[in-house]
Amino acid sequence: MPSFFSPTITLFILSLASVFAEGDGKVLTVFGDAAAATVLPPGWTFLWNATGEMGDSKGYAPLAYEAKTKRHGVLDDLGAASIGQPGCTQTFDVSASRDSSGVARYFIATFTLAADSAGEVWINNGNLLNKSFTGGNTLELYVNDELKSKTLFPMDRFGRTFQKNLGRLRKGDAVRVAVGPGEKSSRGGGRLYFSIEDHAVGKPPAAPLNFVSPAIDSAVPQFGPDGNILPSYATKHQGQCETVRSVKPELVFIGDSITTRWPQEVLEQRFGKFRPVNLGVGGDSIQNVHWRIRHGALDGAQPKVIVLLIGTNNITGRFTPDEITQGIRLLLAAIHDKAPNSKILLQGILPRGDSIKDAINESIRLINSKLSALADAKKVFYLDVGDKLVEPDGSISPKVMPDKLHVAGPGYTRWMEAMGPTLDKLLNERP
Repeated sequence: MPSFFSPTITLFILSLASVFAEGDGKVLTVFGDAAAATVLPPGWTFLWNATGEMGDSKGYAPLAYEAKTKRHGVLDDLGAASIGQPGCTQTFDVSASRDSSGVARYFIATFTLAADSAGEVWINNGNLLNKSFTGGNTLELYVNDELKSKTLFPMDRFGRTFQKNLGRLRKGDAVRVAVGPGEKSSRGGGRLYFSIEDHAVGKPPAAPLNFVSPAIDSAVPQFGPDGNILPSYATKHQGQCETVRSVKPELVFIGDSITTRWPQEVLEQRFGKFRPVNLGVGGDSIQNVHWRIRHGALDGAQPKVIVLLIGTNNITGRFTPDEITQGIRLLLAAIHDKAPNSKILLQGILPRGDSIKDAINESIRLINSKLSALADAKKVFYLDVGDKLVEPDGSISPKVMPDKLHVAGPGYTRWMEAMGPTLDKLLNERP
C-alpha cells in the first residue's frame, strides 16, 4: 500500500481486498494503469496488426500517443489519432475496425514479462463492456504468437468477463490481449479491463468479477481497473465510518455526488442540533451504497432520519426502471437491518439535462412513480423535489445545474425550501 495510508486504513483496505480475492497471487501489471498513462509503463506496448494477420507479430505495428485526444492510436497524415482505426483512450475504451478489403484490424495490448513467473500466469478479472457495436467483438488471448483462446463477445449492456490460465511463462514472453470486430461487424470495441497475475500452481484466482456493471441485487464497492476495491474509495468509506461513530448523528444524508455537494453550512444552519453527517460518495450506484451500508456506514449510530437519494448513475448504466426500483427496495431493507428505528426519507431521482422534456426525464418520472410506492408513511417516506429545480417553461437553468446533472448553490436553496418542512416533521416526531 502507498505510504500515505494510515496503519488503520491500510489494514482496512487489506481486509476488504481479501473479500474479493482468493489464492496467493501477485499482480504483475494492470491494463488500466497502462491505458491511463501518456507514456506506457515498462513492459507495455500497444499494437495493431497493420500489415499482417493475427498471430503473426511480424506484421504488428505500435500505436502512437496523441496528446490532444489523449488516445493511443493510428496517426493520420496530420499526426492525429484516427477514431476509426484501432486504438485506446485513457479511460480504457478500446476500438477496432475492419478495413475496406474486409481484414479485421485489432487493438493489441501487449505486456512482456521482465522475469520468469514463479507459478502460473493468469489473465484475471477481465471485463469487456460493449454497449455500441451490434456485431460484437472478437477477443483473442495470446502468449507470443500462440493463440490461447478466441471468444465472440456480443453487445451487452452489462458487459462480459474473461479469465485465462496461460501457464508458466519465461522472461521475454509476451502476453497479448487483442480486441477486434465481430466476424460480421465493421467496427468493434468497448471498455476493457484486465490484470496479469502470477499465481502459485494449484491456487488459482477466484472467478472473474463483473465490476464494470454488477447486478442490481449485488452489494459491491467501487472497483479499480484491477478488479479490486479502489483504494481511495476504501479510504473515503473508512473516514465516513469513523465520523459516524464519533459524531453519532441524528440526521444522515446518503447518496452519490449530488449528495456529497450539499453545502455543509446549509445543513448546519437548518439542522445543526441533529448533528447532520453527509455520507455521499461521488460516482456511487445503488449497489455501491448497498455495500457501504453492509460494511459499517451506519454502525455505531441510530439516526432519527436518513435522507436517501440514489439511482441516477444506474440510469446512466442502462438499468431499467424495474431494476432500479428493485435495487432501491433491497437497499431500504439493508438500511433498516442496520438502523431499524430510523425513518428513511426516500427522495425521487432529480431531473437532469436541458429540459424536463428531455427523454431521460421520461425515464426518471417512470422510476419515481415506482419509488413512491415503496413508501409506507411509517418507516419509509417519499419526497420528490424535482419540480422545484425546473423553471416554469420546463427548462433546467445552468444556475441550478451547471453541468446538467449536479446541483449548484441556488438549486440546493430551492431543494432545502422544499425538503425542510418534511424533515422538520420527521426529526421532531416522537418515535
